[in-house]
Amino acid sequence: MGRIEDTYKARDVEEIIDIHLYRPWGYALALGARKLRITPNQISVVGMIVGLASGHMFMYTDPWLNAIGVFLWMLGQALDGADGQLARMTDTRSRLGRMLDGISDSVKFASLYLHVGYRMYEASGDLWVFAVVVFAGLTHSYQSSLADFYRNAYLFFVEKPGKAEFESSKRLLEDKKKLSWRNDFTERFLMGAYITYTRRQERFSRRSGYLYERARELYGCEIPENVKTLYRKLNRKLLKYYNALTTNTRMIVFFASLLLGNFWIFFTFEIIGLNALMILMMTRVQKKADAAVLCEMESSAVSGQTVNVQEAMS
Repeated sequence: MGRIEDTYKARDVEEIIDIHLYRPWGYALALGARKLRITPNQISVVGMIVGLASGHMFMYTDPWLNAIGVFLWMLGQALDGADGQLARMTDTRSRLGRMLDGISDSVKFASLYLHVGYRMYEASGDLWVFAVVVFAGLTHSYQSSLADFYRNAYLFFVEKPGKAEFESSKRLLEDKKKLSWRNDFTERFLMGAYITYTRRQERFSRRSGYLYERARELYGCEIPENVKTLYRKLNRKLLKYYNALTTNTRMIVFFASLLLGNFWIFFTFEIIGLNALMILMMTRVQKKADAAVLCEMESSAVSGQTVNVQEAMS
């Protein structure tokens, strides 16, 4: 692959910060890794270690150590993109790679939260700080899994079904039984967390999950243009809100909190701001968009005709 754009999942789902900062950096790392025959999974492990070290740097009040932490975090994010970019370059995407990528993110944020929590505890002496930190981490995991689901749904309906990384927990359980501890230790070990993650997505995205299954039933891997056009019209504008539930927006707030010397700003944003956004997207906004697309699909299936887009949105 000669163009950096070819290593994107899809331009619509990429954030501006990623396009102009992390993707170019990750692309350079991926090109170097390909020459050195380093695999995407090896990059994921290195990125996890870098992220782990970054979180540790925020435990200290020394601004120079904090600056190193910021640099390491940014390097970790570039590595997090590089593993996927290399996998798309070399056509080596795998379930194990997706699981390692998810575990890497979890470890990086766990390190960040716990080290910052310890710093806050040292300053205040209040043990309940850790309860806040753990709660923020748990809600973060729900926010990220929801965002991951809907970004993959967008890839399925708008870009190409094969680009979406959808798997059912039922299928994963069946596949886990086929893995042996002797020959597939790493994949079997990670499958438990991946199945839990997938079940969470299914539970919190049940309505959208039905829409996906219905599309599979009606169209297989070829989404018709009328459905694709409507889905893109209704959901493209929502992607910025799902992206806000992942990494870049929360880290901008984190770095601002670091500069201001008040991490309560960050955790308040995490627990109140982002959870409010998640609930709004789940209960109102996405519900309306999914209903309109389902209406279009069912109407087309019955009559072979499409519904007017404005009519479907009302």
